[in-house]
Amino acid sequence: MIKLPVRWWSMQIKLFILLMLSFGSVWAAQTQKTPQDVEVLANMVNKEGTLVHAKGNVVLYSPKYLITADEAYYDQANGDLELFGNVTMLEGVSYATRSGHTKLNLNTDKGVSNPLFFFDESTNVWIKCEDAVLNPETYVTQKSIVSSCNTQDPDWKIAFTTGEFNKESKWLHLYNPVFYANDIPVFYLPYFSFSTDTTRRTGLLRPQFGLGNSEGFYYMQPIYFAPAVDWDVELRPQVRTSRGKGADATYRFVDSPYSHGEMTTGYFQENSEYAEKEKLKNSSHYGYHLMYDRSALLNPKYNNLEDGLWVDINYLNDVDYINTLRGNSLSYDKLVTSRLNYYVKNEDDYFGFYSKYYIDTTKISNQDTLQELPTLHYHHFASPLLLDNLLYSADYKVNNYERRVGTTALQNEADIPLTLYFSFLEDYLHASISENIYMSRINYGNDDSNENYGKYWRNYHKFTLYTEVAKPYDSFYHTMYIGIDHILPSKENEDGYLADFITLNTLAKSTAVTLREFFYNSDGEKKVSHKLKQIYYSDYDYKYGDLENDLKYHITDKISLGNNIYYSHEFSKISRNQISINYADEIYSTSLRYTYQDDTYKENTIYRITRDTTSNKDYSYVTFYADTKYITHYNIFTSIDYDVRDDEFKSWSIGFKKSMKCWDYSLQYRDTTTPKLTSTSIDSVNRQGIMFMFNLYPMGSLGYEFSHETQQKL
Repeated sequence: MIKLPVRWWSMQIKLFILLMLSFGSVWAAQTQKTPQDVEVLANMVNKEGTLVHAKGNVVLYSPKYLITADEAYYDQANGDLELFGNVTMLEGVSYATRSGHTKLNLNTDKGVSNPLFFFDESTNVWIKCEDAVLNPETYVTQKSIVSSCNTQDPDWKIAFTTGEFNKESKWLHLYNPVFYANDIPVFYLPYFSFSTDTTRRTGLLRPQFGLGNSEGFYYMQPIYFAPAVDWDVELRPQVRTSRGKGADATYRFVDSPYSHGEMTTGYFQENSEYAEKEKLKNSSHYGYHLMYDRSALLNPKYNNLEDGLWVDINYLNDVDYINTLRGNSLSYDKLVTSRLNYYVKNEDDYFGFYSKYYIDTTKISNQDTLQELPTLHYHHFASPLLLDNLLYSADYKVNNYERRVGTTALQNEADIPLTLYFSFLEDYLHASISENIYMSRINYGNDDSNENYGKYWRNYHKFTLYTEVAKPYDSFYHTMYIGIDHILPSKENEDGYLADFITLNTLAKSTAVTLREFFYNSDGEKKVSHKLKQIYYSDYDYKYGDLENDLKYHITDKISLGNNIYYSHEFSKISRNQISINYADEIYSTSLRYTYQDDTYKENTIYRITRDTTSNKDYSYVTFYADTKYITHYNIFTSIDYDVRDDEFKSWSIGFKKSMKCWDYSLQYRDTTTPKLTSTSIDSVNRQGIMFMFNLYPMGSLGYEFSHETQQKL
């Protein structure tokens, strides 16, 4: 057998050849160029008729091959080439072989080698064999070993009696393969094949396996079609032996240099026994997703315009459509949102079109879910009016709220400010005075119990005084903003019915003080950011809004702390508190966040306040993630989502992943809860299971999941 160094010798051979040709330290004789354009260099070259004999540091190159050997015989008449001793052949830029003896016809590209070592530089796949038949498009090998690990003592290898590698399709076909972990045989197959091609092309993708106590054995086989460079299709049929079967497909496309999109649709049919046992509302689940992103529609034709289109459409008949898309539990929002947004603007004006459609997966029916279809938005950017420091702007919106059951509304609202700017004390102090007019008109539908319209308008004055300063110190740099915003309502009028879902600019008389500051070290890196804000309401029963304090401290380039806290003066307690700590280096990374929020929390704003100011949320939540690469080749990780109020783990997992040069595997235990729609209610399913994933480069990976499910009431 041929012994090879651990580092691949193909690059060394190329360097050796370049050095040899550059220094010219050996005697060389060049044959006359033949019709095959073959040249031979060696320490000694003899020619008798058409037969060339070369010996000692032989280098032969043709349009297709670059070959080195100890000795070579080449017949110029028929193209026969025979090579002896340390034969190295480079074919193109990807393939290299090494052998002790090779016969090859350069006209037909047919020959034999024994023994042979073949290497695919693009994937690190190599083959060792005792005998090989060389063809223009294939290598046929006997008594062989294949792997992508180190050539000496590989971590994994496959031994096979006969194999064929197609250099065009890059498929390797193995007959009677035996899979080895190191030198231990693991399992045998009569036939196995895989591709060494990592380029985008049609073929089978990695399958998914699983085993659940209620769903039975799970298998999904993705099939990938790539007929053109600008689009492809992925089809994913699946079967769950105790539950049912289905399929979903994704179509992806690129239709311009600045746009792309994809469409996904799927269907899953439950077995009647399973649907009846689990009391599912629907025996079939289906849905679709459409995404399209285009950063320019009119911009290529009109240089003074900027526009963009974003389409994200989602539909599903129930939540189990999401649960059956994949074998593992998916993370998703309970409120499935579809969006269609478009905007166009120039230096002076902005126009936007927004639509939102919601599917609440926690509801049996979404007929009473309020939809925003659509919102029209026009904004005129601040422009001088008569004076350079006198600016005006305008903002106009039309909001259409739709639903099948319950009150609907069409809201028109306009906000027009006129602002005068000043600066004092050599630009250390800035001030502005603005006169603001806000108007809103609402027309209602589907509601006979209240008036079918509502009107609201107001005039208010806004006074702003602020300063922005910066100062360098010996070891740090400090910037600071201090501002006071005073809102003084003037006249207002309210008429008709104003529904609780309508958002209005109903600002009371208020004064807000804001402090923002940043600290930078001598290298210009941000170390501390701090924001402090307090609002005083003159017209409310409680005078003080929540005091907001937001602090982020980058202790080192690896450690950062954050704290965002709201203190309610009205209830004399903390209404919201979020604390986070993050650490990351080359070996360890961890993130811990705690969030507490009760129903007294009100986010400070001096611009817009909804009429229903309570959030009706009261929760206490801890999220934690950590991983370490302390053990060489291993990544150990864990994550926790814990509801402190309900004293319940929403999800948690722990596992590890081992990664080597030519393979990896991961093992993790997961405990998650997902919703399930029954005929009478929304329940939840707690899934506990072990996921195992094993990956051999470049053959792909296999996964196995064993899970246990328990139904719960939400």
